[in-house]
Amino acid sequence: MASFFITFKDGRCFSQRWTGYDLIIRIAIKELYLIENGVALAEWLESRIPGLEISDEDDAGWGFYKKSIDDWINRALDLRSLTPENQQYFWEAIQNGRKKLTFGEKDYSDLSVDYFERFYKMFQLSLSGEPPMEFTDLIQIADPCVEKNGPGWE
Repeated sequence: MASFFITFKDGRCFSQRWTGYDLIIRIAIKELYLIENGVALAEWLESRIPGLEISDEDDAGWGFYKKSIDDWINRALDLRSLTPENQQYFWEAIQNGRKKLTFGEKDYSDLSVDYFERFYKMFQLSLSGEPPMEFTDLIQIADPCVEKNGPGWE
């Protein structure tokens, strides 16, 4: 059952199992640390997934309770809410991570290549202008994004 959402530029959504969400975000974080000016986004994304301090009882699948901020964090990332620069850094990180995951860098991630490729295809289609309803996990396109999330908006 789908329990998270990554919303792309064109409003299409990738929504599968929460464990895959965490692993996709972890790939982005790994690669963002290697990109000049990507560290702030990597650090922000780390706050959006559970760390080792999160117990099973604090994790509901769709989100998790983070004691350090005394709040629940939903597993949802609308990429449109990031600054244009951070959207570019995220895409670069995903492309770099894809190379390492698909070409067999040992112990890079536990994420299935097929799972990642579905996400990656959706990402590519969102950038190329393909009709969003032709390949999405939801029955409608996400509403326009008015939020501003992540670093760089100040």
